[in-house]
Amino acid sequence: MAISVSEDYIRVYRAWNGKEYQVYYPLKKNGRFLTEDELLETLEEAQAKDVELAQRQRAHFMRKDLSVERLIHPEGRIVGLKERVRHREGRKPAHVFEIRVNSEELSKPKFRTISIDRHGYDKAFELSVDIICKERGLDKHSPIRKMMLESVYIYKGMSPRDGETVLNTKDDLSDMERALREHVAAFKEKRSVIKG
Repeated sequence: MAISVSEDYIRVYRAWNGKEYQVYYPLKKNGRFLTEDELLETLEEAQAKDVELAQRQRAHFMRKDLSVERLIHPEGRIVGLKERVRHREGRKPAHVFEIRVNSEELSKPKFRTISIDRHGYDKAFELSVDIICKERGLDKHSPIRKMMLESVYIYKGMSPRDGETVLNTKDDLSDMERALREHVAAFKEKRSVIKG
C-alpha cells in the first residue's frame, strides 16, 4: 500500500513511467480536525484511490512487459532466449537453450536452461517458448506465442519449409501490436472477472 499519513493530510502515491502520481486528502476542514466518521470516510477514499493507482501501475508494467520490442528483437530472435554450448568440468559439452526472463515486478531475472541434446531441437525450442510465455503471462493460444514459435528458423539458420512463412517483424509490426493489444485486453477482462 502506498499511503502515508502526516499531521495534516493522507498522501496516496504510486510511480510509473518516470512520473509520480499522488493525491492528498486533508485531515483538517475549516481549521478543525475531521471527526471520526469523516476521518474513516477519508481513509476509505484514500484506500480506494490507492487501489485504482495500483491497477493503473500494474497495467503500465504489463503493457511494458508485453510490448513487441520486449518480446522479439527486430531481426526476429526472441528476447531472453539464447542457444549456446555449455562447458562444465568433468562433463561433455551440453547444447542448451538458455532462458532469461526479466520483469519490472521481479527484483532479479529468472534463469533456466533446456537441453537440446535431451529433448531434440524443435521440442527444446517449444519448451523454451512455453516457459517464456508462462513467465510473461501469455497463454498457449496467444498469437505472440505463435510468432515466437515461427522464429525457430532464425535460430536454426534455415529458411522455412514449403508452405510455411516466417514473419518479418518490421513489416508485421502493426499486426503484432494489434494481436498483443487484443491479448492484453482479454487478459484484463479475465482478471476483472476473477477479482470481481
